[in-house]
Amino acid sequence: MTNVRASTDADRHPVVYAGRFVDQLAGADLPDDCVVLGERDALPHKLTGVLDRANTLVFLDPLSFPFDALSGGQWDIPMIGVLPSGVDPGSLTSDLGAVLFERLGFFDRIVAPDPAAWHELRRRYRWAESQRIPVASDHPSEVVKMVRTLLARGSSSPATSETGSTDRDPRLDKALHRVQAAALEPRFAAAQGKQATEVSLDVLEVGTGAGRWASSFDPTQARFIGIDAREDLLESARANFPEVRFDRLGPDLLFPYEDESFDLVFSVAVMHHNPAPAKRTMLSEMWRVCRPGGGILFLEDFVFTGEPEEPSLHPTSVTKFVDLLLEATAGQVVLDYAESLRYPGEELHTGGLISLLRLGVPKQRGSEVRSRARDERFLT
Repeated sequence: MTNVRASTDADRHPVVYAGRFVDQLAGADLPDDCVVLGERDALPHKLTGVLDRANTLVFLDPLSFPFDALSGGQWDIPMIGVLPSGVDPGSLTSDLGAVLFERLGFFDRIVAPDPAAWHELRRRYRWAESQRIPVASDHPSEVVKMVRTLLARGSSSPATSETGSTDRDPRLDKALHRVQAAALEPRFAAAQGKQATEVSLDVLEVGTGAGRWASSFDPTQARFIGIDAREDLLESARANFPEVRFDRLGPDLLFPYEDESFDLVFSVAVMHHNPAPAKRTMLSEMWRVCRPGGGILFLEDFVFTGEPEEPSLHPTSVTKFVDLLLEATAGQVVLDYAESLRYPGEELHTGGLISLLRLGVPKQRGSEVRSRARDERFLT
């Protein structure tokens, strides 16, 4: 990674929007650099300057916050939303679904006093279990004490389980994820759209980490499986999404799946952690388990400004990566889509997305049925 993307900003501070509860925070003992806002402070011209310097934004009273005042970049602030007690999930969805819940992702957290409400909303919005902050009391001062403890530990975001770092600007991971999601999710939707409505999409993520991309797929329409070589990350992934299957990748890098088992196989920022021989093996395996007509998708860092800071990184140029792809697949792929990505704070487009279609004739009966259904879909 470049210095810009690994940088921290010590001047940022947590912001707590207390709204109607601002007078109930006595004894909360918040950090000295924490900014507390009441309803009168939630005017656009007052919010802008405060939020531009925020590293965490806590919605203690989300029902009174003017979410339309947040600009695009301010949604990159890691957020902690407090679910109001005594309000049923249906009402919460009606009041906060479009303005907040749909925008809370893997790098945000939710204070949930009511376990039943949490589980219903988690299923609806496909949140990870690690996003929940359980609290014994829903009194505003007690909730803020819990949040204060998280801030003191530097663990206000679930990202720390995947990145292993608590000393970087917490806005960074969320901003990177936003750029990646903007590129990936249209490709995920395109793969689902090509699938016949009566056939579930079979998806494999290689290098799944803590499983954050599992939430991009509706479990009623897709069967998602993640595979990773690190058991600690797999444990986090299984805890985050207990309804999803996550498998261990052995040291030989050979996938424990039959040929032509998946309609979409993808990896995100995985290949540059492996030397060329390992890349070649994984590319070959991704091609092997993908069904003919299915998609193989990569989002990678291809351009580095100078030598990589981490000795474990093995950057590959786009042309060398394509050469490896053609070698590993015997040329049995065709380019479907390509896009370059520029991350926040960088001058160069260091990321790249490559989407391929696997060529060939299905070997398995199940693949033939799926291919026929896809062909019929294309022709209508």
